[in-house]
Amino acid sequence: MKILPITIVESNKTRNNTNKPKINHQEQIVSNPQTKVPANLSQVYFCGLIPRANRLAKSDYLISSYIAEISKARRFHGDRAIVDLSMGNPDLTPPQKAKQVLQEKVNDLWSHRYNSPKGEGTLFHTVSAWMKKRFNVEINPRTEVMATSGSSDAVDHIFTAYANHGDKVLVPNPGYSLYDDLITRHDLVKVPFDLRPDTGYLPDFSKMPTDAKILILNYPHNPTGSFAPKQVFEDAVKWAKENKTLIIHDMDNSEITHTGLQPASIMQVDGAKEIAYQVHTLSKAQSMPGFRVAFTVSDQENITNLLDAKYLSGGSVYVPVQHAAAAALKDEEGYIDKVNKIYRSRKNTAIQWLNKLGSDAKPTDGTYYLWAKVPEEFTSDEFFKYVLHKAHVAFTPGDVFGTNGEGYVRIVMSADESVINKCFERIEQAGIRFDTPKSKLSTEVQDEIKQMANGTYFIEDKSDRDYKKYINTLKSLREELLERFSTKDKKFQRLIPQENVNLPWNILKNGQSVYVQNVQESRPLFAEISDIRPFSDKSEYKKLASEIKKQWLKKDYPQAEILPPYKSLTFYPDAHYITLRTDDGRLQAIANVEIQNDGVIWGRSLNTAPWNQGKNGEIRGCGKAVIARMVSFCLESGNKVLKFATDKPENIRLYKNLGMVEDGTRNFGGTIHTVLKFDEESMKTFLNKYQINLSF
Repeated sequence: MKILPITIVESNKTRNNTNKPKINHQEQIVSNPQTKVPANLSQVYFCGLIPRANRLAKSDYLISSYIAEISKARRFHGDRAIVDLSMGNPDLTPPQKAKQVLQEKVNDLWSHRYNSPKGEGTLFHTVSAWMKKRFNVEINPRTEVMATSGSSDAVDHIFTAYANHGDKVLVPNPGYSLYDDLITRHDLVKVPFDLRPDTGYLPDFSKMPTDAKILILNYPHNPTGSFAPKQVFEDAVKWAKENKTLIIHDMDNSEITHTGLQPASIMQVDGAKEIAYQVHTLSKAQSMPGFRVAFTVSDQENITNLLDAKYLSGGSVYVPVQHAAAAALKDEEGYIDKVNKIYRSRKNTAIQWLNKLGSDAKPTDGTYYLWAKVPEEFTSDEFFKYVLHKAHVAFTPGDVFGTNGEGYVRIVMSADESVINKCFERIEQAGIRFDTPKSKLSTEVQDEIKQMANGTYFIEDKSDRDYKKYINTLKSLREELLERFSTKDKKFQRLIPQENVNLPWNILKNGQSVYVQNVQESRPLFAEISDIRPFSDKSEYKKLASEIKKQWLKKDYPQAEILPPYKSLTFYPDAHYITLRTDDGRLQAIANVEIQNDGVIWGRSLNTAPWNQGKNGEIRGCGKAVIARMVSFCLESGNKVLKFATDKPENIRLYKNLGMVEDGTRNFGGTIHTVLKFDEESMKTFLNKYQINLSF
């Protein structure tokens, strides 16, 4: 007889009866036709007929738990409030030459064919020259290098090539947690080896078990930033040959250096090629994590074995990405020196703050990580959650990296210096110090920390709080506008928020921030929506006119399309204006809505900033943000139709993509325009799609 998990749904009659015992939804029943279903159950759903693989139950993927906590904090406190210094995800853009080569190769039709899993000759020869220049190591470009989809992909395929079920893999403790998960994926056995601060986080080979199949080294070290001298690699190669153990040297942070000291390579040791792989990624120093490209070097036999393992899974690195990687490695623009100066400055700033706040953290020779002790009596997880929820700054709890990481947090320099300063200012303002034991904090704070640690800490989501506050604001605004419009035509009451209107939670509110994209610098930005209500004080229009004159009507943009009202700085007081500004104060877009003779709300005079126009426009998403506010305004004021008119095919395509439909034509100044419209349902559908751009 087969035992199956079930989900039980109570009937409506018993669902709300609190006097009856609750049913455990995880109970199991016997799948027997003779089994009688209790009368209080309306349906029984059988699920889980195919049991999942045992290896999934073995994975403790610790990264997911702290990422989930950061997501929770974003909901509680607002996504804009949380600054993430936890993930090794560079905020800098890739080398300009790499982006240029990528674009060129994407336009090459031959780039889109199936390509070799091993990689491209262009990358191989570049790697060979780079290894010679960087480490004075000879690498045969034809036989001793292979491209992979990131460094984790390389480790994954090395495991496939060499490790059998149950083989032991030596991993650093503390160390990169993904090693553990790849070991689980391959049904191998993890054997941690201790790295400790008193030995500079360097391995002691005399204490290593001698029956492991694979040894993983990672220098410069994640998370501590420690470098390993060449002698460590000489000892490693000697030990590995004696014990017939393969070495993987994951050298993902090799180029981020701050003191002039260059980290050593295991390939500089005689005989290392035959017993070791060295893996390099372009995710860190070249700021290319999304490209998913790395390379591995070893001797010909090892590379052949790795390629055979790759054939078992298929796939390859996209050809344009490999060419971009080659361009980045050549570094003709001095990119590595530039990013090292940036990271060095950020680290120095963070160290000064840490020392001010009672930490004894010290700068390291390289990487963009800092490794700091948590205060006494805190666990890593407790302190991570305390800083996250009280100061809205995310570190990485040290226990993610293994048991020897307990008592520390990792801090990543993945934000610019001004943001790092703000982060530590928040920590200071929250009263958090690195030299204050938990027991010295107030009872109230200790209780909060306990709730954070056990998962019971809760506040209402920021989006819900904002929504309730905004509804109350609309009520007050309604009273204000009724008085303002009391002497005006009654038609203007259609521009006033309605009483008891049922608004969707994802309306774009006046004063709310949204995400837009700086495509030239490949980074997201915050921009704020702002309304100017009809018949506002004249100073509001003068301020807006001044912005347009200073920012838009300049000789820098002779070809820009600026609509006549904005060229003449003419504003109509009976219209409702909507503006969008980025944090740097630049006016990115403007439009207005107005009531026309048909009694319908029309969207008019949508204009984006001159620097956002054309194929090389700087910031994308500005026009869509303004339209989202127009739609939200219509729902607030009870208007169920919003119309636009345009004579431009590209605008027609845009409006249709947003959900509008054609609604005839209209003659404006002798030119026939196509009319498009939203109805109430399509407005709500558009907001559902746009909600990913909302920021709270």
